Amino acid sequence: MGRFLYAMLVVLGMCFMSAGAAAQGLSAAATARIDALFASWDKTDSPGAAVAVLVEGRAVHSRGYGMANLEYRVPITPATPFHVASVSKQFTAFAIHLLAQEGKLSLDDEVRRYLPELQVGGAPITIRHLIHHTSGLRDQWSLLMLAGLRLDDVITESDILGLVWRQRSLNFAPGEEELYSNTGYTLLAQIVQRVAGRPFAAFAKERIFEPLGMKNTHFHEQYGALVPGRAYSYEKATAGWRYLALSYSNVGATSLFTTLEDLARWDQNLQDGRVGGTAVAAAMLVRGKLNNGKEIDYASGLVHGRIRGQATLGHAGADAAFRAMQLRFPEQRLSVLVLANGSNVNADELARKVADVVLDSMPGVAPVAAAQPQPAEVAVTEEQLAPFLGSFEMRPGFVLEFTREGRQLMVQATGQPRFAMFAAAPDRFFTKAFPAEVRFQVAAANGQTAGATWRQGGRDLPLRRIALTPPSPEQLQACAGTYYSGELQALYFLSVREGRLTVRYPRGERTLTPVTPGVFNAGFPLGTFSFQRGAEGNGCEGFALTTGRVRNLQFTRVSLVPAL
Repeated sequence: MGRFLYAMLVVLGMCFMSAGAAAQGLSAAATARIDALFASWDKTDSPGAAVAVLVEGRAVHSRGYGMANLEYRVPITPATPFHVASVSKQFTAFAIHLLAQEGKLSLDDEVRRYLPELQVGGAPITIRHLIHHTSGLRDQWSLLMLAGLRLDDVITESDILGLVWRQRSLNFAPGEEELYSNTGYTLLAQIVQRVAGRPFAAFAKERIFEPLGMKNTHFHEQYGALVPGRAYSYEKATAGWRYLALSYSNVGATSLFTTLEDLARWDQNLQDGRVGGTAVAAAMLVRGKLNNGKEIDYASGLVHGRIRGQATLGHAGADAAFRAMQLRFPEQRLSVLVLANGSNVNADELARKVADVVLDSMPGVAPVAAAQPQPAEVAVTEEQLAPFLGSFEMRPGFVLEFTREGRQLMVQATGQPRFAMFAAAPDRFFTKAFPAEVRFQVAAANGQTAGATWRQGGRDLPLRRIALTPPSPEQLQACAGTYYSGELQALYFLSVREGRLTVRYPRGERTLTPVTPGVFNAGFPLGTFSFQRGAEGNGCEGFALTTGRVRNLQFTRVSLVPAL
């Protein structure tokens, strides 16, 4: 039935039904439950979301909630174009698979065969490494911020590639680990461009969007280009909302504009292979493998998972205040699409909740409580939290800092944002922002917990409490000076102010907090400074900078005086 109906929809231009007609495929109660999930954004003074539920290729629910443009009170509809951030990646991977199918490249080709400007040393990086985030390449957004750019600047392809071509080392040897890298997908778009002999955006339009009838979809090469009817990006302000600029002029890792209607066409193509054939559709689902043979969940811009005991495929996206989620249940032939333009819209969580509404009526699907048990929250006092507060080292230079706000436990990892944790038991806490929990050991005689276990992604990671003797004024002063990174082409100026080490970097300034001897944390976006002492243990010859997606970026002391 699905293929026949899909063919009919293609002939008819796959026009989406109105909100009322689309809802006929769901019960009134199910429709009301979905509407209730988005009620807080379904206003004329709020950004919101466009939401679609597809069952066997048919839109059984398709609605817009909130405003695409607050200044002109333009409502969101299923035809509103959104920037979908990293949901773009699957289209870039698909373009690579099309060229591979035609024999124009192989996934096991070395990247430098097409991009000789890449000068990192060590084992060769292949196209397959780029697709699966196993290349070891440092992430472009982190590099840009470390170099002094801001993500609301105009960021061009040249800005990114200039930094990438200057890189001389990797986070890890290719294939040894999986670490999300937007850089890889920017390079994939470059490879498509060079092999196909035309701009990546033009290739995607000709080979993917036009054949599928995706008339309102494009890769946005220039931030100033007009997009009729588009949604704009808004973040919560003290009073109301404020516009949050997105000025990207680069493609591959991001910058796809699309609508619910067009994304539904694409979602169906991944199932029936209308464009590219079933071989390319199947190649898109192949998971990556590490050098040790371990299979990872990431495929080609699609992530394998399980929800309520059912297999899923999907990908989330977030740039500026845009949020996007594509979630598919292949066995149920169910897809949920959420495109949003408000910083407080959790598209991933909402897509799951919408899916729950539909899955509740499907046979053979475990109930929510049985398949996704959520710990019951328990109340804790400030006194009960006290033994857990402090710094815990997961690995050298990477520390989790546990603090509290009233009776709320908070956690912040080195170089990352701060998140709330909720008590499932007096000694066990979990996050709602992402699936992770921590279990603390019994408090020692001094009233403090000596260690804990952090559980995330199926792994138990030990945490060790660290107590650092504050560095002496002489030790701090020894690290003051000017440092240079050739890979960033940036100078960092370190000085001691009011007994604390401070760093001034291009367009920013941060205070460094001691973590372990010789290691300081500067917070987002700079991360951790690991200082290298001189041959006799005196002074600081340089430091290695590490953030979540950049490891050991080297800075060397230089004989320069910072400008006043």
